[in-house]
Amino acid sequence: MLAQLIINDLAIINKLCLDFENGMTVLTGETGAGKSILLGALGLILGDRADTSVIRGGSEKTDITAIFSIKNNIAIREKLSSLEIEPNNDELFIRRVIRKDGRSRAYINDVPIPIQTLRDIGEYLIEIHGQHAHQSLSKPKKQRELLDQFGQYDATLNEIITTYQELADINNKIIMLGENDDFEATITLLKYQIEELKKLAIEKSEYAKLSEEYKKQSNSQHILETCHEVLNELSESDSNINTRLSKHQNKINDLCSVDNSLDNIPKLLDAALIQIDEAIAEIKDYLGKFNTDTKQLIQLENRLDKLNEIARKYKKRPEELPDHLNSLIAQLNDLENSSEEQEELKLKQKELTTKYFMIADDLRSKRIKTAKIFSNEITKKIHELSITGKLEIKVEAINSKDPHKFGMDDITFMVSTNPGQPLRPITKVASGGELSRLSLAIQIISSKDNNAPTMIFDEVDAGIGGSVAEIVGKLLNTLAANSQIFCVTHLPQVASCGNQHLQVTKNTKDGETFTEVSNLNKKERINEIARMLAGMEVTTESLANAEKMLALKQ
Repeated sequence: MLAQLIINDLAIINKLCLDFENGMTVLTGETGAGKSILLGALGLILGDRADTSVIRGGSEKTDITAIFSIKNNIAIREKLSSLEIEPNNDELFIRRVIRKDGRSRAYINDVPIPIQTLRDIGEYLIEIHGQHAHQSLSKPKKQRELLDQFGQYDATLNEIITTYQELADINNKIIMLGENDDFEATITLLKYQIEELKKLAIEKSEYAKLSEEYKKQSNSQHILETCHEVLNELSESDSNINTRLSKHQNKINDLCSVDNSLDNIPKLLDAALIQIDEAIAEIKDYLGKFNTDTKQLIQLENRLDKLNEIARKYKKRPEELPDHLNSLIAQLNDLENSSEEQEELKLKQKELTTKYFMIADDLRSKRIKTAKIFSNEITKKIHELSITGKLEIKVEAINSKDPHKFGMDDITFMVSTNPGQPLRPITKVASGGELSRLSLAIQIISSKDNNAPTMIFDEVDAGIGGSVAEIVGKLLNTLAANSQIFCVTHLPQVASCGNQHLQVTKNTKDGETFTEVSNLNKKERINEIARMLAGMEVTTESLANAEKMLALKQ
């Protein structure tokens, strides 16, 4: 779960430190108060692109830190282990710094890491449901993803994707080997790419070694200061540890003549003195060999930038470039020896095609079964949200002989919003309010088996109100029994269902505008909900209604 968020100099936020609780946290405030800035801060923590426009005017940098509790999050622990990152006492510290000169740096537990790493682990930490989720719901790709996510047949899905890619690779090779009019152009391109990579002379594991050395050099001042500080404490100060331990050793020796049960203590202290002397020697040896070189740091940075640049060009990770070069050389060799491989490739093509369609049939069976269950659950949920119709997910075979990456199925969410009305594609649903409720129901159902321990619902209740808004609030609160829920809302019915209530306000002082966030107590919650009920002018009646709403949620 997200335990704490610290923001410095982001947009109109000066300094902000927020502590979060389990359960459901609601964020309320006037439009433009800065709720979107808070979500933007979390986006940056999770690896979103950033530019200098996010830095508060007059500041040199934006600095954001998020602290996550990962005590029971096995998935993120396994991911961190694969990245060789150690948790800090069951906590994960993620820091993002964007500087005025355009540089962006990311850290996990104070260790510098690539921005991509933030994106890789983000899905294990937070899932964001945006206020425009209903718009993406109309896209066939999103409908397929929702069905497959609910079905949890990842092994079958991964198998068909892998087989499709293998088949695509075989087909491309066959084309290049004999049926490609641009055969010579392909040869020329491969030779150019090979020469370009060879000029860089990228060694195996070079990127990892350079990154490690860059980390050391960029932290050289801190390393030297700390080592000298420790060395001073151990041996060079007037009251160093060696001197004090020797003094105490003598005292214990005197006591041993009185009580021989203390005899082991001088031996232990003597061993400690030896260990300290060894530590002192190693520190001195390390300092004697440590070389701080500004030119080397610049060279390292330039080399890393060049490797990252060429990696982006080839859409590879920097550490994959040596293998990619070998792959290109292999491709060139394949082309130059094409006549010997054509028959073998065509045989493999036939085998993979047969395999693909067998997997596709299995995947369709799983999707049809899942569609029935998913449809029933969504239908039950939309009934709770005062939509009296039903949702049905159609799974139909694609009218094509050519393999598709995600199987041979057309998946369509069909909806009838009222009894007796025919089922129509969800894109044909006219009412924005109905579409919002459908989207919310699907998001809630889909979130039950989500790996992310924290979910953010950003104004997903837009377009609804009244008794439906109250139901939405209760549904989100129920979801919060198993996950940490954040809900940005303008609806008092939803806000009153929260376990924690944060109010976002925008204030101006001395000609400067600031966004502030307050963790409301019971009385303050009543006032805020009353404002949401009545508007700018809070009345006695709205206060009474707000108090009643909160009392019913206790």
